[in-house]
Amino acid sequence: MANTVGLTDARIAGLKAPERGQIELSDGIVKGLRLRLGASGTKTYILRKRVQGRWLNVTLGRHGPNFTLANARRKARDLLVDIEQGKSIARKPGAKRKGAQGVETIANLYEIYLLQQIQGKKRSAKEFDRVFKKYIKPELGDRLADSITRGDVSRFVEKIAFERGKETLTMARIVFRHLSTFYTWALTRLEQLPSNPCRDAWHPKPSEPRDRVLTERELAALWHAASEEGYPFGHIVQLLVLTAQRRGEVLNAICDEFDVKDKTWVVPGSRAKNGKANVVPLSAEAITVVSEIFAAAGMDIDNAHKCDRIIFASKVTESNSVSGMSKACRRMLVSVDNKLGFKAGHFTIHDIRRTAATGLQRLGIPLAVSEAVLNHQSGSARAGVAGVYHRHQYTKEKREALSLWGREVLEIVARYPMESDQDC
Repeated sequence: MANTVGLTDARIAGLKAPERGQIELSDGIVKGLRLRLGASGTKTYILRKRVQGRWLNVTLGRHGPNFTLANARRKARDLLVDIEQGKSIARKPGAKRKGAQGVETIANLYEIYLLQQIQGKKRSAKEFDRVFKKYIKPELGDRLADSITRGDVSRFVEKIAFERGKETLTMARIVFRHLSTFYTWALTRLEQLPSNPCRDAWHPKPSEPRDRVLTERELAALWHAASEEGYPFGHIVQLLVLTAQRRGEVLNAICDEFDVKDKTWVVPGSRAKNGKANVVPLSAEAITVVSEIFAAAGMDIDNAHKCDRIIFASKVTESNSVSGMSKACRRMLVSVDNKLGFKAGHFTIHDIRRTAATGLQRLGIPLAVSEAVLNHQSGSARAGVAGVYHRHQYTKEKREALSLWGREVLEIVARYPMESDQDC
């Protein structure tokens, strides 16, 4: 990554070689002039210039007594004039300078990738762009795409995983996956790069699948804690419990997706993880929670079909869902411990979905129906050719299943009455 600090003789003299790889410092006087310093201690001046949509890299010479910063600036200015005038800058007549065809930087190639492969085509486009701009671009954005090595990727991902002595393995895995996907696409444009640099590079191993399911007492305590938390976060948790849908699908739910007369909530394919729309029948218990949500949000539930607002909208920007879910969850988890009288085993928002799915199985709901509730596209009935012909949506069966589950939840809550935290 190029350093934005300008070049000076004193700065160059005081530079220390990196332990591995190389660093680049850009000049603040001549645009495009950079000093590259490798692990060997060699300092080389280069000129990088965008010509006709492609990047041109020109090696000017090694820094030393006979080729100083002043010499490099003079040579760079001369070359820039030649380039602007359309002159050849090859070393010899008829010769081609190495790299004359140029190659895009990672940041520039990414803009093409985003436009062609991500925007409007992937549901995760917004998150992908966020990850790239926060993690990949600051570290690697200025590097030429075909200059990245397996070692560069390993060190980059390792830095994210263990930065500041704190493990962030999940984010390191996400960044590595995004970078690898990007290079799979970019490889056809990079003639000098033999293979995807992410291949065989170090990255954290996939985490073990979670199997945490809340006990009945834990579920009751969570329900009571959510009731006390109220709108919006407590209601979000209660809707997660009663519908078994995903966190993002609940958090970003739109008013017009709900039909209280038909007692359904339709999660559109554009918001579903697998891109498939899901009709979620609302039990009597879920209708009660949804009614409380609309009332707390100051919206008319009977005219929900006329409103395209997020029901858990942010007070700052109504086009975004409310923020602060993580903090609210921590508050509710503390409340759960207080209600139980002991520290419950750690559980996450997604564990609520698994708890609901397990509850459906315990109630004797057929696997195909519970999978339909979860909007999973798995199982023999949905796989391969069978999935093309078996188009039954199980709407009636899902309604019966979620009605049973809704009643079961309230029976569990009644079975374990708990005092408020203030009385504990």
